[in-house]
Amino acid sequence: MLKSLTFLLLLTSTQGLWFLKSKPKQVCYPHVGCFSNAKPFNNARGTLPQSPSKIETTFSLYTRQNRDTAQILDPYNTNTVSNSNFDSNLPTIFITHGFQDTAKSGWPLEMKDALLENGDMNVIAVDWSKGTQGTIYRQSAANTRVVGATIGNMIKALRDSVSLPLGQVHLIGHSLGAQIMGYAGDWVRGIGRITGLDPAGLYFEKFDTKVKLDPSDASFVDVIHTDGASLLEMAFGIRTPNGHVDFYPNGGTRQPGCKRNLWSNIQNFFQGKMGKISASVACSHMRAIYFFIESINSSCGFKAYLCTTYWDFYRGKCMSCANGCNRMGYHVDKNVHGKFYLQTNAAPPFCKRD
Repeated sequence: MLKSLTFLLLLTSTQGLWFLKSKPKQVCYPHVGCFSNAKPFNNARGTLPQSPSKIETTFSLYTRQNRDTAQILDPYNTNTVSNSNFDSNLPTIFITHGFQDTAKSGWPLEMKDALLENGDMNVIAVDWSKGTQGTIYRQSAANTRVVGATIGNMIKALRDSVSLPLGQVHLIGHSLGAQIMGYAGDWVRGIGRITGLDPAGLYFEKFDTKVKLDPSDASFVDVIHTDGASLLEMAFGIRTPNGHVDFYPNGGTRQPGCKRNLWSNIQNFFQGKMGKISASVACSHMRAIYFFIESINSSCGFKAYLCTTYWDFYRGKCMSCANGCNRMGYHVDKNVHGKFYLQTNAAPPFCKRD
């Protein structure tokens, strides 16, 4: 009970008194239209998204012709597309980040390099870091709607200006970025694939499918769950299945090599040591990213087994491909659907060989 009350204090300190109700409101912006906080879009506790000019979403194109120097694309200026190395005959992959992250450094660039090593393609890193600054998570959660619409407009611009086939578009997002890609897929129908890397659970999991990533957002949706424990344990991934294929490595909660200490995190919060909280909480949440990056060029297949529950898998009841197997990550089999379980190593290389 004490832990629950302490967590409530922590949550309301950062999110405000979310239980106070008010009349639905809406905001309208050029290019992306209007956004209301009426149900089902009341998931961010009434917070409305900021404007595209405030968020400043950017699109950095990388190809094998410009692996290290980005070319900036603008959804509202098609000259930026025609003057770039973008090739509509090649697969196109969009990558975006989550809360208080960026696509201008770190793992998105690591993933970009792995993808371009794997094949000739267009890789577009989507940065919305100005829309997720500060500690107000609910504002970042609300902003995902505008970012998703902006990505949708970029995809439409590529389709209309250089005849990009939507079926060869692959959207990859981590945490809030996964929810963003769901909005993008809803904004422009017909996307080939969306990969959700531990989609954010807070303000999404228990809400309508219209406000979160779900199988209707693309022809194929695959999700890797790595941090889906209770919020009382300071876990931030989504637990429930929300793809055609859902992978639960190590049960989809606490990952090997990651430690989570609730009481220590609460103490760090009240002492202002936010960096220590981030390092502790983020380990399992970030692990989905590194599983996916490793899967791109690894000779190890991240074999996962179809199973009803992790407990059945843990007891060895699903260690055969008789019922179905799949490969977690980039080389997933799109024709085999369901919930899949596997175990990984605690450190790179994460994939366990048979």
